[in-house]
Amino acid sequence: MSRIHRSRIAVGIACGLMGSLLIGSAAFGQLLFGLGEEYRGGTLKTVYELTRRDSDIPHIFTVEIVPKGDLYDVITTIVGPGQEGDNISTGFGGSGAAAAMGARYEEDEVADIDTSPLQALDDRNVAVEPNQNYYLPDGARLVTQERVQIAGIDVVMGIFVHPNYPEQRVEIALGNPEMSKLLLFPPLMIMEINGEVDSRIELVEFSHTP
Repeated sequence: MSRIHRSRIAVGIACGLMGSLLIGSAAFGQLLFGLGEEYRGGTLKTVYELTRRDSDIPHIFTVEIVPKGDLYDVITTIVGPGQEGDNISTGFGGSGAAAAMGARYEEDEVADIDTSPLQALDDRNVAVEPNQNYYLPDGARLVTQERVQIAGIDVVMGIFVHPNYPEQRVEIALGNPEMSKLLLFPPLMIMEINGEVDSRIELVEFSHTP
């Protein structure tokens, strides 16, 4: 397997979702696949739709990886209305299901739910199964539901809750650990506050050719 040696970044109009996104060429390979992970090779394309409660218009976030001999071009594009490119800042790291797990930010002096306990599943390479309870660090819990498909990927749906954020919960889709290494975000992640959707990120297109 080969590491990603270079990145070519094309950033459109940026958005913030559950924090904001770090898109930097020097760190992108680590951001996408996690420290020490190796890309399995081939051509990859992922497209996500990102929406927030204050806008009905989704932002589109695309990642493409194209082999160039022994190297790869990594092309990321964020397109959407209402914000400037310099609003991009740190927010996500890691790979796949764990990519968004460390997301935590404050907006209007209200802290969003801390999803970092889910990192334990990635750290232990857990293949999440339907209809199970997973007890996580800090008293958090993941209650899984049915198995479904999102953008052609088999995932297990679940609800994540944290005792320090009783009015919030996250509906999340988790794939198998190997598939998750190809994804910057979970295939679906919906944050709810007091029963209302606050933000949503969903994988709408996925292709990987070895």
